[in-house]
Amino acid sequence: MKNRNLLPLLILASAVLTAAPARAAFEDVGVGARVTGFGNAFTAIADDVYAVYYNPAGLGTLDRPQAAMTYSRLHMGLSDNSNLQNSFLAYARPIQYGRQGALGLAWNNFSLSGLYSETMLYGSYGRQIFAEKAPNGLFAGASLKYLRRGVASLDQASRSFTNTGIVSANPDPVLQKGSMSTLDLDVGFLYRVKPRWTAGLMFQHLLEPNIAIADNDTDTLGRNVKMAGAYRTPWTTMTGELGFLKAPDGSTDKILTVAGEKWLPTLLHGSFGLRGSLGLGSREYRQVTVGMSYKVYRMQIDYSFMIPLGTITGTFGSHRMGLSFLFGRPRGAEPKFAEAILENMRELAEVGTPEFRAQAEQLALYKRTAQQEFLRQARVDTGEGRFADAKEKLYQALGMNPKDRRIQGSLEAVSLVAGVFPVIENFRTDAAQAALYEGAMDFIAGREKRALQKLAYAQSLNPADEKVEEMLQVVERQAGLTREIPTATASAPSVGKEKIVGATMALMEVALRESDYARVMKLSDEVLELDPTNVLAWKRKATALYAQKEHERALRSLRSAYKYETRSQERDQLKGYIDALVRLIENKSRQRTIPTPRPIASQTDPKAGVSPVQVQRMYEAGVDLYAQGRLSEAANMFQQMLRLNPKNKSAERALRRVQAEILQGNR
Repeated sequence: MKNRNLLPLLILASAVLTAAPARAAFEDVGVGARVTGFGNAFTAIADDVYAVYYNPAGLGTLDRPQAAMTYSRLHMGLSDNSNLQNSFLAYARPIQYGRQGALGLAWNNFSLSGLYSETMLYGSYGRQIFAEKAPNGLFAGASLKYLRRGVASLDQASRSFTNTGIVSANPDPVLQKGSMSTLDLDVGFLYRVKPRWTAGLMFQHLLEPNIAIADNDTDTLGRNVKMAGAYRTPWTTMTGELGFLKAPDGSTDKILTVAGEKWLPTLLHGSFGLRGSLGLGSREYRQVTVGMSYKVYRMQIDYSFMIPLGTITGTFGSHRMGLSFLFGRPRGAEPKFAEAILENMRELAEVGTPEFRAQAEQLALYKRTAQQEFLRQARVDTGEGRFADAKEKLYQALGMNPKDRRIQGSLEAVSLVAGVFPVIENFRTDAAQAALYEGAMDFIAGREKRALQKLAYAQSLNPADEKVEEMLQVVERQAGLTREIPTATASAPSVGKEKIVGATMALMEVALRESDYARVMKLSDEVLELDPTNVLAWKRKATALYAQKEHERALRSLRSAYKYETRSQERDQLKGYIDALVRLIENKSRQRTIPTPRPIASQTDPKAGVSPVQVQRMYEAGVDLYAQGRLSEAANMFQQMLRLNPKNKSAERALRRVQAEILQGNR
């Protein structure tokens, strides 16, 4: 640098004081208590919101929003009483559960107790690229950064030092200006070589910006390159990273870091994580870090400690505390869930011991719960027209029980649909998409004939879509059927009122499937206004009215459907519905005139007396309900146990867990 003022140099020297060989401003001191526990070797992991800083390509792997904050005290206990601090805030939001990548924002501030500060603002984006050519996952990302550094306003700004150390009356150009700002860019890549192996590549300071404060000065921020690999199981991570970091004199420092992490999950008390790293490099760089975490539900607390070996003495090391949160539901459950439980069991108990048998029971419970969760998510994805995602969830569910023929059949049908239509969008508002969606859903449900009718209708609405014809051929091959020639009732009529009726009916079927009964009634009224004899519209209206407990109006709609129905078998079925509804209305009318009897004490009443064996059976029943995903019923069972025995610790812990999951699912 051209400027030789002593004070700025001392400030800058203190500001960039780290365990690494001294480099320039905007030194990579690390952010995030979990990541610094890895020794900043995060390029090939990048699995959380801190990917904004370490490798923006990792944002493409996120499937739900995350937020994090970290506060750091660096090199505490230095003899000059330097107060070096670093604060970091970040937020990442996936787009369509990560299918369209994720956006990230971050604020990073490094300061020396009111004398010097560096601020970085991040705007990041990462997503999967070349998906069709890289089934294991190739991700890319970039972070556009706003950099600002500055020194405090001091009296020394009015004078400077010459090159010979003599005080000059000329103002100091650095302290006189006080600050600078510029833009910078980071680019990263992440590649899943195999399910457990990942590789990462990161380019920092790609633009090599000039960060000199004085206008007539030059101080280029050198480009850094980091290459890394990682091996990961559900609860264990091992990683190694090699960094090539530019020094102010133009040389390149080489730093190698190896690190590991282990999570220890528990059923009732959350998960505990331990990690550590060792770093070696140029100019006697040596560094050791350790860290720990506690994760419960959607919150994680992290701590890390870093100590340099030999390069800096008289320090108590750097300490960091971090807090992170997850929001919403993940796109999928934890990968290889049963394998993860089994891995932990092997380390906690020996085969054949009572502890192992107890853990085996826990494994069965987890496995069943995981399968139910995968099936639930598959139903959600299918209902939203995301057939490729549903296929993935069903595949995971089948892995829990490969002999389950019911899941096998569903997976085969969904796979055939996903092969033609991975996603069907706009089916709630577009008649052609609605007919296509309903045809796909009927095919998955095994109603091939109805599927052919609806797909033929979709084709007539959009003849240019070749994929609809492909889907029709798939259904014909699987069912051994041949599509019928379209009629005015089974497919799209050519013109006029009948075409409007057909389109409205397609949208009505979607609304009924989603239990949007108000919309079903609205659309059925639109159909009946054009065609008062439409039997299906009367039946759908009756269904919506019955669901809303408007039984009298539902009965009138059923009678209208019966009036216009011409097929004898359908008339007999409608007659049965009408008779059943009449009886329901009559019973409700009688119940209004009968007084409610006083409750009789039951076996669940504490006063009635319940044996310990019955209480234990209640607990087992509650666990079974929990395993089936019937959380509300499980909570009720544990509450009944506590009414019988308020000091039952097992029921108390189980109730807290179930209530927490219910609350988490409702957010």
